[in-house]
Amino acid sequence: MAAAWIGFAGGVIAAVISAVVALRQTRLSERLTRLDHELEAQTQAEAVLKRYREPLAAAAFDLQSRLYNIIRLDFFRIHGDGSGRAEEAWKTTLFRLAQYFGWTELLRREIQFLSFPEDEETRRVAHLQSEISKRFLTYEHGPALMIWGDEQRAIGELMIVEEYDKVLCMGYAKFRAHCDDEFVTWHQRLRTELGAEPAQERMREVQHLLCELVETLDPRRLRYAEDLERA
Repeated sequence: MAAAWIGFAGGVIAAVISAVVALRQTRLSERLTRLDHELEAQTQAEAVLKRYREPLAAAAFDLQSRLYNIIRLDFFRIHGDGSGRAEEAWKTTLFRLAQYFGWTELLRREIQFLSFPEDEETRRVAHLQSEISKRFLTYEHGPALMIWGDEQRAIGELMIVEEYDKVLCMGYAKFRAHCDDEFVTWHQRLRTELGAEPAQERMREVQHLLCELVETLDPRRLRYAEDLERA
């Protein structure tokens, strides 16, 4: 009888141990699977950012440079209405704004299909883009140069073209050709507001954030060697 109980107890203990081991293996397998998914998402996020790093940095740099010239160097007083280059001054400024929205939209489209990226740099870029978007859409500085989120995306979508088997933003020549038709609904309004005094603080805040974005995308100053000036 004692031997039977010992055998029974041994069987129960063995079954419990087996169940515990199986449970631990299942949990370990689930954890490894989750880590694999997180690593894959991080790798994909890094790859997406790498693909768009150069054009996004260039677009952000060009826009912040023009905003700095408007705020600090009286760009529109010198090249605005009445000057021989007024039309180019307005359209190149609108192009730089639209180009930034275009590359932002392209990056947003790819990142949104990934789980939230764990890569610190990718999160930093996403945060700065979000803050720039908020500066444009807020009513804190009044209606001048206020561009709602849906409008930002719409402008960005209009800028996206497919050329040479690649999806990218249209160049200035094509933008200029379509500026008075496809872009006319916002072109006319923003043209009157870009040089307005109430828009100055909004542009200043956006310019500062764009500088941070460029510095984040080019941390080793390989493309933009000099420190960026804040307006």
